[in-house]
Amino acid sequence: MAGAYAELVDFSQIDALLDVAGRDGVDDIMCAFWRSTEGLARQLKLQIAEGNYSDAIKTAHALKGSAANVGACLLAAAARSVELCCKTSDEPGAIVALEDIDRICVQTRLVLTAHIEAAA
Repeated sequence: MAGAYAELVDFSQIDALLDVAGRDGVDDIMCAFWRSTEGLARQLKLQIAEGNYSDAIKTAHALKGSAANVGACLLAAAARSVELCCKTSDEPGAIVALEDIDRICVQTRLVLTAHIEAAA
């Protein structure tokens, strides 16, 4: 499974979390991660719609770091795309990247959940 989703998720990152925190700890981490991700994505949409690129840059950066911490590589890359678009006030590019974030979140959640379940 890992090979097929290597671009989407760095399984070594989540495996390291499993080794350190155990299944219950990872469940807590992932619950907090998804809650935070949903909130940050909502914030980004609002900030970009308002043309508030300076705050959107910070929000995208936070999402990028959070995703990287759990091994959500493609999500981190999409957040980086939003961040870069906001730095150049590229609203159309930021909107496309935001749509990518929504799609990638769904895929990442499914793959990570299946991986964590299989590791238990």
